[in-house]
This record gives sequence, structure tokens and C-alpha cells, in this order.
Amino acid sequence: MSSLYKLSIQGIRSFDPNHSEAIQFDRPLTLIVGQNGSGKTTIIECLRYATTGDLPPNSKNGAFINDPELNGERDTKAQIKLAFNNLNGKSMILTKTLQAIKKPGASPTMKTLENQLVVINGKERTTISSKISDIDAKIPIQLGISKAILNYVVFCHQDDSLWPISEPAVLKKKFDEIFDSVKFIKVLDSLKIVNKEMNIDIKLLNNNPKIKFKLNQLQKN
Repeated sequence: MSSLYKLSIQGIRSFDPNHSEAIQFDRPLTLIVGQNGSGKTTIIECLRYATTGDLPPNSKNGAFINDPELNGERDTKAQIKLAFNNLNGKSMILTKTLQAIKKPGASPTMKTLENQLVVINGKERTTISSKISDIDAKIPIQLGISKAILNYVVFCHQDDSLWPISEPAVLKKKFDEIFDSVKFIKVLDSLKIVNKEMNIDIKLLNNNPKIKFKLNQLQKN
């Protein structure tokens, strides 16, 4: 079974951009408590972003990263580092580095600088991927949990927590994602096509004189 054991945050929301803060996850349970504004929600946002690649709600224009103007700077570099054990018990470290840039007279912009996924085997460290799209696709597989479940269940943002009582169309879409209904429907459609093609082949074979003769011989024997 996969598990998370450490998260490091630097430069995200109100977290110091010059020093990282780490939280150790104990098994079987870790309770995250604290006063308002202490960073509880930010921890969940970081876990969600690390495992799915999706930014939290209300994080446009670099709002997910510590505001450069607070430190009198033009840019802020941020980093999220997640250490976890995958389904096979292998220790892995995921690192995502971001940057917020503030130009005079313009809103801050955010960009991804570097993503890295490393496998730890004793003293050896092997980088298995550094492409953003590859990493975002690999993490749910390594954890054995679909992206939809990570987004809507495990690390559901508090602003999205009322989705179970949303409009029917929205609710259906969420459940379709969670249960992979679209993939299931595609498989059924593929099976129907294969079944139709096989029935056509059977009819053609049955109408073949040589095949008919052999079938009759087999039935007689």
C-alpha cells in the first residue's frame, strides 16, 4: 500500500520563500491542526498539486505563490517536495519548483521551473522523469489512486467540498471521473464492435463450401 511520509513547502502562500518548512506524516494517522491562517489548507493544497498537478481554486495570477511584493522583490521561487512510498514499497521523492514574477503595473504571473521524480534505492538515486506532463500522469499510478479520487476525495479542497450536492449534470460528471465511467463505456463499445466483426466472420465461414464440408464430416464422426 502506498503512503506519504514527508512534505516540504517553501514559498507557497504565506510560507517563507527563503526557508523550507517540513511536515512528517505518521502512520496510520496524522492530524493537522492549528489556528486560522496557520497553513492547514495550504498543506492540503500542496499535496493536491504535487499528486495531481492541479492548482487550487482562486490561485490565478500567481496567487498560489508567496507575493514577491511582500519582500520587495520582483519574483519569488517556490518549491514543493513530497516523499512517499509507492504501491511496491519503493521510496520516491517528487519535487516541483515554481516561480511568481511581478512586473511593474502588471499582475503576477506563475510558471513551472522544474519537476523531478526520483526513486531511492538504498544510497542510489535514479531520476525516472522530469517532464511535467509525464510526472503528473505517473504520480497517481505510483500511488495506486486515480487523479479524480485524489482531487475530489483524498485532497478535496475546502472550496470544492460541497460538490456532492451540486447540480445533477456537474455531479454526474464528477462521478463519471471517479468511477472511470467513460473508459468503461469505451470498452463496451469496443467489445460490441469486436462481437459484430466476429459474427460477420462466422457467417462468412459458414457459407464457405470447404468449411461446410469439414463441419459435416466432424459432425458425422
